[in-house]
Amino acid sequence: MPIESSGAISLGTAAGTNRSISGELGGSEPHALSEYYRDGSYSDGISIPATETGIPAGNWNGYTYTDEIRFSDFYGVSGPETGSLASTWFTSTGLPVPQPRIGFWGNKSITSTSSPQAGASVGFYNDQANDRIAMQDSTYDSSASQTYNYSYISYTGYATETFQAKCQYAVAAGNLNSSGCANNPTSGSPATNTYANISTSSYSPLWHWNVSASSSNTSCTLSASTGTSPSSARPYWTVANSVATDTLSGPETTFSGTTTYGNSVSLSASYGTQQGPGGPGGGPDICIHEDMLVSTQNGQESIHDIKNKSPKIWAWNNETSTRELVNLLGIIIVNHDNLYTVNNLKLTEDHPVYLKDYTVASVNPSKTLENYEIDAAQLAVGDEMMKEDGTLETITSIEVLSGEHVTYTLKTELSNFYANNYLVDSEI
Repeated sequence: MPIESSGAISLGTAAGTNRSISGELGGSEPHALSEYYRDGSYSDGISIPATETGIPAGNWNGYTYTDEIRFSDFYGVSGPETGSLASTWFTSTGLPVPQPRIGFWGNKSITSTSSPQAGASVGFYNDQANDRIAMQDSTYDSSASQTYNYSYISYTGYATETFQAKCQYAVAAGNLNSSGCANNPTSGSPATNTYANISTSSYSPLWHWNVSASSSNTSCTLSASTGTSPSSARPYWTVANSVATDTLSGPETTFSGTTTYGNSVSLSASYGTQQGPGGPGGGPDICIHEDMLVSTQNGQESIHDIKNKSPKIWAWNNETSTRELVNLLGIIIVNHDNLYTVNNLKLTEDHPVYLKDYTVASVNPSKTLENYEIDAAQLAVGDEMMKEDGTLETITSIEVLSGEHVTYTLKTELSNFYANNYLVDSEI
């Protein structure tokens, strides 16, 4: 309970338990007011949230504190919340490894005559509605789609806590033929080993590295080596509560008896003969038009809002024949010109939808099978599509949607989701 905002307060309990500085912030007898400067060098069980900026920091000059401290500085002050973070998140033994994806995140190479770029980023978001810290990681190049992957740290007892995140890194740049082709990291990224508060409204802080090349700047690389300690060069993140008494760090992976720490970085952009589309197989064909809203815990939302907030997604559990709110695992956003309009649903020709009895169908089943090894039925007028409200809607029209459009697909824990209230497949 916060210290009262007026009247008498004391170091101990002489003025009452809800007027006690030590009762709220910790500490044992004998007490001294100078122990409670907000300088971070606490002992004796004292813990003061960094957000309580009304308490003087102290301004220690090597001999004494120069800031004045008064009992009134503690009016309304609250001690740190008592809670806990999940005990594991980054740590893994063997394969597969957790997010951020070791071997995938931070590794991208492109050669092109069209302004080649490659980059990688990681950001954090305090999803208070679901009692978790969400992490978004992304690796991309200028020829591929935007791809985002999500993982989560749960917490309890931290309803209003201000969480922090930091990254320890030492990424090296190479092959610089002119200035400005490497952002190591980009401006706005926190300095190495420096905490920044995690936003409750967007992915922030965000660490972002990228490289680019041109005809006058033919090649550029960024890299970070492996390491067997947390202080290695690879980016190594820590999430903590406001006073860093509750922390979780990673990623770290143990394989064949050896533990490595952090995520490797290997970004390369070269000007030259163009390679094929970036990433394995290029961007996906299987996508939904960006205008199609997704059913989330917050209602109908645009994919662009979902990308920045990663809410839980409504999906269909065919084993229990019920809708379920499940975690978002990934998003791909890419341009396509092979779309159709099926009633009020806009999607690529090979994107499967679910018909009556959970039957999978698409406009072009041969493409669905060729691209994704999904044996889909032929979608036709008269078929009945599954809707979010449990009803079936008869298909009355299937028409070509001309032009190139921004499209998306997303991965959920049940590998499906509702787009414009129709049940569609994830297939990432």
